Amino acid sequence: MDTMHIQTQQRPANDNARPTKVVSLDARRAGVARRRKMLRDWGPAILATFFTLGCGPTFDPASLVNSTRVVGAHVEAAGADDRASAAPGESAQVTWLVTAPEAVPPLQWAFALCTPAAGGALGCDTTPLAVFQGTGNPPSAPLTMPAADVLGANTHLTLFGRICDTSAPVFDPQGNPSCADGAGTTASVAIQVQTSETLNHNPVADHGLTFDGQPWPAGGDPCTTGPTVVAGTEDHELSLTTEGADRETYTIDFGDPPVPTQKREALQVSFFTTAGKLKSPFAFVEAADPNPETPAALHWNAPKTADVAAPTPVTFTFVVRDGRGGTDWTSRAACVTPLPP
Repeated sequence: MDTMHIQTQQRPANDNARPTKVVSLDARRAGVARRRKMLRDWGPAILATFFTLGCGPTFDPASLVNSTRVVGAHVEAAGADDRASAAPGESAQVTWLVTAPEAVPPLQWAFALCTPAAGGALGCDTTPLAVFQGTGNPPSAPLTMPAADVLGANTHLTLFGRICDTSAPVFDPQGNPSCADGAGTTASVAIQVQTSETLNHNPVADHGLTFDGQPWPAGGDPCTTGPTVVAGTEDHELSLTTEGADRETYTIDFGDPPVPTQKREALQVSFFTTAGKLKSPFAFVEAADPNPETPAALHWNAPKTADVAAPTPVTFTFVVRDGRGGTDWTSRAACVTPLPP
């Protein structure tokens, strides 16, 4: 795994658009300025992951999993209500989603919990509050939020680290983690300090998934139980159903001069596949969508006929983010078969 900074969490471009929208590359480029402003309004709860991309017109799309990738982090505070925000003194667990074209290789990792670095830089520019090391998949760090007097005016903490697949993780003298041979994935997530205004729950990803309009259960061998498609076929619809309850309301200071303003979350769904081609890597559900349930759907083209010599499972991963640090994911599989003789 190599390191390149890719910010994977984005905001919908506009609150007056259709309830569910798949955004093309051109549309996303046109909305960059607006989304940057909206991201600033949402605050620092942004997940940053690092992975390899090529250069020039032949690069693989971000949605194609062709190497070991970190594509999400799930923060879960203590208790049974699945909160992504943690109060001072409260324990929490951060779990990372690592995916690969086939089986995820053996992993080792190291993370440091620190106050945000100056200027939004990655890593810790002060002594870490805590450090974590481990092995296996998924990488996971149990932590305790510091007391209020230690947190001071900080509205979030940063969990910053390296996930290594070919060497052991190490810490430098400042407490920043790295991989002994330099090869690995850098991952960072902002953990929101919970107050009455910043209470936030994780959305639910595993809800109402369909493949070409048919229910799409998890588990099992898709080449035995389906769904099954023929290589070279196109425009298969992948869909999951988002719940209106996952788009919580919250209050931020907004405007000039800033005044307390109530907002509602929007949802971004990131789609990943181990083979074939997704028409877009994202779908959005807008904050203004009034429906209790809204599907988020994209189309997928199966691998080319020349690339499929035998029935081949393809894995799809769906990551749902609420823009304030709440994240959840699920996966499904389908089988691609060669053309019949």
